[in-house]
Amino acid sequence: MALAEALATVSHDRLTRLLQGDWSGQRRLELAGRTLFGWAKGDLIIDDTVIPKPLATAMEGLAWVFSSLERNPVYGLSLGLLVWTNGTLRLPLGMRLWHKGGPAKYALALDLLSSARHRLRCRPEYVLFDAWSPSTALRKRMRTYGWYVVCRLQKNRRFNGHAVRQHRRHPDWAERGWLTGGLKVLVVRYGKPYDATKRLTLTALEVRRLYHGRSHLEEVIRVCTDQLGLPGCQARSARAQRHHLACCLAAFCVLERERHDQHLSIYQLKRQLSFKGCSLALPSLERLRQAA
Repeated sequence: MALAEALATVSHDRLTRLLQGDWSGQRRLELAGRTLFGWAKGDLIIDDTVIPKPLATAMEGLAWVFSSLERNPVYGLSLGLLVWTNGTLRLPLGMRLWHKGGPAKYALALDLLSSARHRLRCRPEYVLFDAWSPSTALRKRMRTYGWYVVCRLQKNRRFNGHAVRQHRRHPDWAERGWLTGGLKVLVVRYGKPYDATKRLTLTALEVRRLYHGRSHLEEVIRVCTDQLGLPGCQARSARAQRHHLACCLAAFCVLERERHDQHLSIYQLKRQLSFKGCSLALPSLERLRQAA
């Protein structure tokens, strides 16, 4: 509704029909990435987030999903997200919605990584995962691709034959050993977290620095949620929800390119857009329009 009010030439009904249209949000997102960025050198980050819909009753695909932020199950959509970063720029490459009865989350993660390798021709330096992600299937896929992984381990993960939390009592240590499935890794503990990588030549400090790069994906989610209305779609169909999410991520790509080119933060750029509206020139948006 707010977008229709801001754009005099576009009605609310037209925007609603757009969300229900027969087009691919994933393709539009890839187009935004190719047009505005490219992804030669950098890391891939994969994670999921929950989009709360506590009052919705008729939307497709809603379920009770555990939220690591709330530390409790939340009623809403579960979104898997793949982000490329070189440490300065952040680019959403793909998204998948999990729904109850459909493919498991790790299968959606495999699909995202397969698309990044075969469709987008990504050759990341590292792939970063949270603790939920490093399943046996994912580890085997990374080994097949020849990609290096830095991931967080759950404290009950088997390391050298027993739970990693029982390995050593000291809160700071680093040691090479074997995970279940015959994968040799370097495990680094600092305080409570346990991080692991199969690139054994890294130092403990490098592993910690690399895993900290996951914060780029969290920033993408935060900006899309707080500034771009990621949770705001009220359409009932799963297709409309996917298209809305893809449009939010494509809008993030435009803001990210402009932020980098104008040497501003996204929040400063958003304030300029709020004050100047359509009169503010956005070269990245014009490039994307021409490419589409």
